[in-house]
Formats: sequence, structure tokens, C-alpha cells
Amino acid sequence: MSVPTEEYLAAARTFPTGVTVVATRYRDGFQAKTVSAFTSLSLDPLLVGVAIGRHSPMVWAARASGVLSVNVLRHDQRGVADYFAAPAQRRELPAPVGLLRQGTGAPVLGDCLSWFDCRVTSVVPGGDHALILGRVVAVRSGEGRPLVHQGGTYRALSDEQRNLS
Repeated sequence: MSVPTEEYLAAARTFPTGVTVVATRYRDGFQAKTVSAFTSLSLDPLLVGVAIGRHSPMVWAARASGVLSVNVLRHDQRGVADYFAAPAQRRELPAPVGLLRQGTGAPVLGDCLSWFDCRVTSVVPGGDHALILGRVVAVRSGEGRPLVHQGGTYRALSDEQRNLS
């Protein structure tokens, strides 16, 4: 029995996810992409994972550089999410947020809710996506509300929603 793609997508869109920008070094610059498929995988060792379309330049750039950052966006960073969701050749410069290099040399967003600086440990095929696993070597976290994606649109959590017990 096969599940129709439309039904699968309708069900998947009901699940809210955080919004991140994943970035890696690329030659003398960087590759960066908005990604909502991010997860914390392990505490020992510290591992995270991101799923990216297998044909995305981000996959081979991360594999080649061996480093990756995952940057969690704040509720007020929809413009940043849209900017990095667009194909690189259609982005206007300058970027709406600055990029800094951290311990691995992976670029991190200078202004975001939190970031994870990682060394790529493996790239695993997953259908039409690749799962990039990274060992976390540095982190930074801040205060604020995350940007959330659900039902095909960005959303923000209210303080009332965050404090439900």
C-alpha cells in the first residue's frame, strides 16, 4: 500500500519545527541554507543532524570542508530565513546578518538565538535527502523566542504558549 505524496505532505506540515540556517566553508567563501530538519542526536558524544536535499551544493561543500554550523533563528528573523532559503545566485548582497568564523572555521551567524559549531562526522543517504551528522565542538545560546515553521508558514511562540505547564 502506497501513501500518496499529497497526504504525506499534509500530515508532515502539521509538525512544528524550529528554523535554522546551516552554513559551511566553501573555497574562499561559504555556503548557507535555511533548514528546518535539524535535531540534537547525542550527548556522548555531542552530535547534531540536519537533513538537506541530496543534490544541494551544501551537501558536497560540507563533506569537502568537514565543518558545519547550525544557527537557530529568533522569532524576528523571518527575513534571514527567507534570504538563505533563496538560491545563492538570487540573493542580494549584503546578507541581512553578519557571519563570523568560530573554532572549526565554519561560519556562524553573529546574531541568532543559538549556534552549534561542528565537525562533520558522516553524511548518510536518506532517500531524496542526505543526513549530515556533526560533532559539536562549540556552542552559544541566547535568550528569546525561536522562529517556528508549521503548516507552510513561519510562526513565533508567544510567552503565554511557552509557559504552559
